Amino acid sequence: MPTVRDVEIGQSSRALARAEALIDLATTRKSVGDLQNHAVQLGAANLPGATVALYYLSVDGTVLMLAAVSGGDAPVERPVDAEWTTSARRSAVDIALRRDSGEPFALLAVTAPVLKEDDVAFALRLAEVTAVSVTRARREEELTRSEARLIEAQRISHVGSYDFEIATNTNIWSDQLYRIYGREPQSFMATYERFMEMLHPDDREHVAAVHQHSMATLEPYEMEERVIWPDGQVRTLASWGEVVPDAEGRPARMVGICWDITEQRQIEEQLVREALHDKLTGLPNRALLVDRLAQALASVQRHRRTLGVLFIDIDRFKVINDSLGHEAGDEVLVEVARRLSALVGPGHTVARFGGDEFVVLCEDLDDPAEAARVADRIQAELSRPVPVRGSELFVTVSTGIALSSGDDDVASSMLRDADAAMYQAKQDGRARSAVFADAMRAQAMGRLDTEVELRRALADDQLRVHYQPLRDVQTGALVGLEALVRWQHPVRGLVAPMEFIPIAEETGLIVPLGEWVLEAACVQLATWHRDFPEHGRLSVAVNLSGSQIVQADFVERVARILERTGVSRSALELEITESVLMRDAEKAMAVLHSLKALGVHLSVDDFGTGYSSLSYLRRFPVDALKIDRSFVDGLGQEAEDSAIVQAIQALAVSLGMTTVAEGVETAMQLDVLRHLGCRRAQGFWFSEAAPADQITALLAV
Repeated sequence: MPTVRDVEIGQSSRALARAEALIDLATTRKSVGDLQNHAVQLGAANLPGATVALYYLSVDGTVLMLAAVSGGDAPVERPVDAEWTTSARRSAVDIALRRDSGEPFALLAVTAPVLKEDDVAFALRLAEVTAVSVTRARREEELTRSEARLIEAQRISHVGSYDFEIATNTNIWSDQLYRIYGREPQSFMATYERFMEMLHPDDREHVAAVHQHSMATLEPYEMEERVIWPDGQVRTLASWGEVVPDAEGRPARMVGICWDITEQRQIEEQLVREALHDKLTGLPNRALLVDRLAQALASVQRHRRTLGVLFIDIDRFKVINDSLGHEAGDEVLVEVARRLSALVGPGHTVARFGGDEFVVLCEDLDDPAEAARVADRIQAELSRPVPVRGSELFVTVSTGIALSSGDDDVASSMLRDADAAMYQAKQDGRARSAVFADAMRAQAMGRLDTEVELRRALADDQLRVHYQPLRDVQTGALVGLEALVRWQHPVRGLVAPMEFIPIAEETGLIVPLGEWVLEAACVQLATWHRDFPEHGRLSVAVNLSGSQIVQADFVERVARILERTGVSRSALELEITESVLMRDAEKAMAVLHSLKALGVHLSVDDFGTGYSSLSYLRRFPVDALKIDRSFVDGLGQEAEDSAIVQAIQALAVSLGMTTVAEGVETAMQLDVLRHLGCRRAQGFWFSEAAPADQITALLAV
């Protein structure tokens, strides 16, 4: 076995340095025997279950040293305490290698025929060097792995880090921070000035102020800033950092992390927008409107200006939904929203308040009358036909106007007042505007009270049916009755239909109310037929609303009522106004044909006041035309009224229909009707509408 002559026994610094170097460079796996066979000099190798093995051969071949450094949790196979063994042939010592914590992790074994004191000292020193070297190597390896994990974690989490040395203006950025700023990693020297150049110009002053405050106070900071990428993208970043002072407490470094929150902010902005804007039209919704109105009121109160609120409701919008469907109704709403936004311009707010209601907020008005002029322009703009599914609809709106009056204005009260004025515009005939007056508030409260009490009336059996007789014009015989609903209020007494029927129409209560009237009238007619067989041909007429006939199962409901009450189908006459028929003529025609097939009689109420097409009238399966009282009033006095009634009578005869004159109040009117050939009539000349018990008494005569 060769001898290594440049390594001396003892505390040779050269030997120690070489031992340390060989330990650091150990890379190959060999067995102990293999190691011994090749260990011609101080050498190192990886062994099974060990990280480092060192074999030392003395100059004269009398000293053998073997260091085995265990890897990970591998057990130490030999005793860890120093133990001297002496024999005739050799001496040996095992020296434990310990970590900083004192935990043994390997052994240094030294054997020789004769072990000298210098050999032991050298072995102890070599053990110390080996332990330090291995510990340092492991720490460096762990640090390398930790840095790699940090870089990977930053890449995965999209978090970058920075370390800015203030005195030297040296800014060390992680690779991920370069990517966050839209740049290739380590593509430039990251100075503070270069960092500021990449920020959005509007954010630079704020970012610098935050940094200055942190350096002055040594307080941590967190903020958001925007950065501009080379391609022009603007990204929103969040950053957190702190200032690290030197030994004297002065700012030395600024360290922190940064991450991209652009998508997060975009999602948040979208959620806020959706929360404050109407999904269908894109207009501000009620919540945003109230907020803007409150801010506008605060501003006008400071500057003594005038603010106007226009509350807009589409007239008869329910008819569009009921007849053409909700999708068509949505198209109308979108078009109205578009026209309103284009008309009022950016200086005002247009919002969808709900349903078919819109609000225009007119700020900073020079003249209160300007709000009315805006309402007029809106009415004119919306009067143009609205294209819907290949056809055109004509839309009108009713507008209520409320103006700021002083320092006590609040958003909710202005909206309430504008709403009250809008209802006044509807009562005045629709397709117009009205300016709020104090009396309207009382009317609005009255409407609300009526709605609440009407709901209670349906549940508490406060409704009554009165019957107005229909007479044969030629003979005066009783031929039928018209059922008219009345409300027997426990406090207000008998409430006139005009006080609650419009509210029932607006709220949808007309559907259950109308069905109740229909069934009550049929029940009563069945009773009269049973009690007075001689009046077995007596019929009853019941008014229908547009909301009823668009119900999908309306015909089935009528059939069930007739079946339950046992009334002959030919004894029931259903009245539908001309305007209701023409809202959706095709759909109305289908319903009328189904009712006709059921066996009931049909009549057109208030004929002559609407806009029915004669071609449609010819196709409707109608049995009678009811001549409106406005034409009957002038019979015998106004030649025009007589001519109109004569024309209606001739039309009915030509179409195979009969006529019924409404509102007959004088003998002269009755004589003219008789002369013109009208078959039936009703009105105060014969009798006003009366409760069922009075009709019973009439039948008993």
